[in-house]
Amino acid sequence: MSKILFRNFLFFPILLFFAYSTYLSASDILPNNPKINSINVSLGLPTDKDTTNDYIIYRKQYVLSYNKLRNIANWVAWELNASWFGDVARYKGNFITDTSLPAGYYRVKHSDYTNSGYDRGHMVMSEERTSTGVDNMATFILSDILPQTPDLNRGVWLNFEKFCNGMALKQGKELFIYAGGVFHTSTTIGNGIAVPDSCWKKIVVVLEKGQSLKDVTAKTIVYSVMMPNIAGIRSDSWDKYKTTIRKIEYSTGYDFLGLVSKPIRDILDNK
Repeated sequence: MSKILFRNFLFFPILLFFAYSTYLSASDILPNNPKINSINVSLGLPTDKDTTNDYIIYRKQYVLSYNKLRNIANWVAWELNASWFGDVARYKGNFITDTSLPAGYYRVKHSDYTNSGYDRGHMVMSEERTSTGVDNMATFILSDILPQTPDLNRGVWLNFEKFCNGMALKQGKELFIYAGGVFHTSTTIGNGIAVPDSCWKKIVVVLEKGQSLKDVTAKTIVYSVMMPNIAGIRSDSWDKYKTTIRKIEYSTGYDFLGLVSKPIRDILDNK
């Protein structure tokens, strides 16, 4: 075999893989798989009284409830520990339309956010899924994104994300995280993507890596924040926006930690 032919032979599979991965859709790479026994919702799926706007998407990287009227997630849930972090480079390219959504749902596009004045704000942060390329790509699917002001997304929200990452990476903690938005007004961008008035996040910290539901006690550490989605807060300290799970439940209509025993849940809800 000639050197030229041999080089082409080696190059062809690489080219083929590149072309294949370029044209795969989100549903091909990261389908909604309800059969997943997901660690991301080990403490329970959040529930509310109206399930008609809760289309649950299960991915290895997170679980979320999608709202077909608002065209964004009601909430996103994920586990975080050191094993989710790696050396994979941040995905480059447009944010990804979620083609796994059912027929009749509007499928948000990258361009819906363009020139809107709002960032494409990750719920599951890109850095928190860097073990594999597919894991990182999952955070760029637009069902994991909420419109956030630049001051929120790049400032106080980011600082709270870094605080959480530090617990997972430097302290070896096991975190179970839920995040989403609160909607009191009807502001939208693009083709009807609702803009939250506030964004919330709550963290249940189980002390040691590998611990889970059975290890949650009344002494388990909980962090909850509710941050206004406005300009002018970039330099604020995240602890200025501390709140409780109970207050988040009141604002969103969702009940959290459904698999935690009620006596323990009642204590954690008010921490």
